[in-house]
Amino acid sequence: MSLSDWIEELRDMVRRRFWLIVRLTVLGCVAALLYALSQAHEYTSQAVLQVEDAKVADALAPPTVSGADARQLQIVEQRVMSHDAILDMAAEVGVLDEMGGLPDSEKVSVLRRSIRVSGVAAARTGTSGDGAISLVRVTATWGDRETAQALAEEVTRRTVDLSQNKRLERAEETLSFFTLRQSRLEAEVADLEERLATFRQRNDMPAEGARASQEREIEALRAEILSVERQMIVLERQLEREAGGGNLTRLEERERDENLARLNDLTEQRDYLTDSLAAVSAASEIDPALQAELTKLTRNLETMKEELASVSESRKAAEIGFQLESEGQSEHLTVLEPASWPDYPSTPSRKKFVVLGVFASLMVAFGIALLLDLMNPVVRSAAVMERDLGFAPVAVIPEAPRGKRRSMLMRAFRGRRAV
Repeated sequence: MSLSDWIEELRDMVRRRFWLIVRLTVLGCVAALLYALSQAHEYTSQAVLQVEDAKVADALAPPTVSGADARQLQIVEQRVMSHDAILDMAAEVGVLDEMGGLPDSEKVSVLRRSIRVSGVAAARTGTSGDGAISLVRVTATWGDRETAQALAEEVTRRTVDLSQNKRLERAEETLSFFTLRQSRLEAEVADLEERLATFRQRNDMPAEGARASQEREIEALRAEILSVERQMIVLERQLEREAGGGNLTRLEERERDENLARLNDLTEQRDYLTDSLAAVSAASEIDPALQAELTKLTRNLETMKEELASVSESRKAAEIGFQLESEGQSEHLTVLEPASWPDYPSTPSRKKFVVLGVFASLMVAFGIALLLDLMNPVVRSAAVMERDLGFAPVAVIPEAPRGKRRSMLMRAFRGRRAV
């Protein structure tokens, strides 16, 4: 079938189904108009929050609370969108009066669908993202401009307040933890020092300072004994040389006697020093089991003191972080763009609905008319018969207009009645 034949049949179909197409199109237009009129306008207001960096460099005052990221924003959003919080916010804005007939669960669902809080990821500093955000968008959609803007403003205010309160709460909890930990460690260190002192006193052990003093005294005694023995060796060799020399003069004899006396003095001095060394060494000697227990207690005390020093540094850092959070000097959310005034509805235009409805109705009407013709394949002209069957009809009886046919039938009927 050529294009001209197809166009001719389509035109013939339109002539036959004209009133059906008109009726269906009118019904579709009416339905589209009613649907467009039933659609209420909605307005959207949007506010933008910015993550402002800390005013003090992290290298000088490292924060104790992590920066704004997607997880922190999600926690804040969950608190803002909680059941009681969102109902309280709606009551403050005055939205609950518009939903007076709905249960609380339905009110919460409607409000949650109307409010949205989303974050914009910050620029990456490395090969992978760390979840940090730079902007937060708050969007509120409602049936009138005033309520939409009021909802966006209230959600913005609560988001900023909750974010600041959450950071301050975490900083305070961190400071409380390290303060409590420091107090416990100080008490444990004091208790262990008391136990160590009691252990030394019960077992007659010198204190740590006295122990070091005894060790120094032992070293000094050993050095002095060594010096005396060296002097004695020198005198003994000299006496041996004098004894092997034969007859001695008076002067040599007197010198020998002096050396002997001096050697005796050195011997007495060495004996005294040796006794002192033995006494000091005996006093410093400790039973191995007691020494092991003392070493264990001392090691535990040193470990606790190191941990206490580390906790003290952490507490100081936590105190600085809490001060920064309290004074608003750390990273926080600020309003970059307040809630906007919606000039136009955010929903599609009603005119657009009507135009699309008219076009769709017309297409559906044409489709139904074409489908009816396809369901009833009738040979309606000699050209169609010749094209489909391959031969021309013998005769073609034209279709009489309905009005004329009816008038002819009425005249025939009346003529018969008159006869």
